[in-house]
Amino acid sequence: MFEKVEIKAPEEEMVDFREFRHKYYLDPNKPIKRQPVALSIGETNYGQERFPIPFGSYGDFSCLVGASKSMKTFLKTALIAGYIGGRTNNYFDEFLGHETNEKFILDIDTEQSPYHAQRASKRVIEMVGNEYPYHMPFALREVSPRQRFEFIEWLVMESEFRGNIGLITIDGAADLMEDVNDLKESNRVAQAFMRWTTVANCHLITVLHRNFGSNKPTGHLGSAILKKAETVAFVERDKESGTTRVTPEYTRNYPFKEFAFRLNDRFLPEKVEAGYF
Repeated sequence: MFEKVEIKAPEEEMVDFREFRHKYYLDPNKPIKRQPVALSIGETNYGQERFPIPFGSYGDFSCLVGASKSMKTFLKTALIAGYIGGRTNNYFDEFLGHETNEKFILDIDTEQSPYHAQRASKRVIEMVGNEYPYHMPFALREVSPRQRFEFIEWLVMESEFRGNIGLITIDGAADLMEDVNDLKESNRVAQAFMRWTTVANCHLITVLHRNFGSNKPTGHLGSAILKKAETVAFVERDKESGTTRVTPEYTRNYPFKEFAFRLNDRFLPEKVEAGYF
């Protein structure tokens, strides 16, 4: 019998709500800058100008949802490569990172063996065309959910990367807790994603499994993330063709255009044209 480990929230200090009243009041007449785009997929016209279509913004988080073995991790790898740039446009011509200069990428895998996690990180190198010194992969399969959660908290808040993080990927969110149907823990993880991205002014991409027989992500955790994420992309694989479709199911921005990819002869994800299913 395994002992359930509770993820403890950081102790909250006493606050002066008079200070809150001034700090968090939103003056409707005060200009507020739009969140800067971290990663975009394509462009759109607005009036006489063209703007990038955000997949994710700095200060927010997004989620990839799909069934087991639907190629979610391959897509995550492609998004990391797109954020870095290099030769990635040979594989996904519309992926583009913004304001990425010398920003760290914390690439966290919670379920694969070190061998497979390393293979995924090497795909980033192959797609970009060279090693990127700010890409930091971690394999946390052997540690507990509580340790994973607290380690990521430490990376964001206290490590040498603090203050210079551009992108965090967590594959997958369910492994930061014992029970995805625990409402309290689910809200705590979703709240942590909002806190980490706000404090670090970075973008976070996480991965969730889909409920069997449904398009909804698993458990209370899936519901909490679905409500709070900036972008939720659904990932669906056709077994016969080996092609994976990516759909912007929910987004607070202008939605990127649905696209599809499959693995090429070098086992790297590569965009394919319409008519894929």
